[in-house]
Amino acid sequence: MFAGASSGRSPDSCSNCWNATIGRGWGCSSWRRHRRRRGHSAARFAPGSVYPLGVVTIRPATVQDAPALGRLHVRAWQAAYRGQMPEDYLDGLRPEERAAGWERSLRRDRDRDPVLVAQQEDRVVGFAVMGAAEDPQGAGELYAINVDPDHWGTGAGRALLATAEAELARLGYVQAVLWVLPGNARARRFYEVAGWTTDGAQRTTEVLGVVVPEVRYQRRLRGLPSKP
Repeated sequence: MFAGASSGRSPDSCSNCWNATIGRGWGCSSWRRHRRRRGHSAARFAPGSVYPLGVVTIRPATVQDAPALGRLHVRAWQAAYRGQMPEDYLDGLRPEERAAGWERSLRRDRDRDPVLVAQQEDRVVGFAVMGAAEDPQGAGELYAINVDPDHWGTGAGRALLATAEAELARLGYVQAVLWVLPGNARARRFYEVAGWTTDGAQRTTEVLGVVVPEVRYQRRLRGLPSKP
């Protein structure tokens, strides 16, 4: 697996906001108000829920996962985005800075934009973040899905993606979208095999201080009736 989906909210929009790889607008009051205006009913994981898929367990993230997520975040980006983002930017990523952001983010209510982690044995090896899409309105969005490079090809990414899709459907979304760098061929193959397709939308956005191009993928979520 890889660092895949991304989302273009500027990290400068709020001192507590982080971009795609650790979620969009985590802790930002304006973003929470935006979600409440959507009118979706509240939904949460059952306490202690886990989602075992083969040798991988998918579960809700906790504050205690923050250090592991900070390390994973940096490793995934440095492995996946070489040649697609500036080298000095990637080399300057610091796990402790990402861990601090995760800790702040995971301390707030995550009912409408949950964070999942993939765990193999006692190690967190991946994460996914999802919630409401800004465009198109009414759709869900996979904001981010990252897997530690040492665990690419182990099934952790497939387990995360399948569970994230199911979680978006549980939150009431019929359609889901994600954004990915055009040159991230590994990620694009992964999504296409899983049934995601490009819909022609493109944009240029800022991701944690770096301006990058993105293309959008979409899919209809399983388990819900199609609209007429």
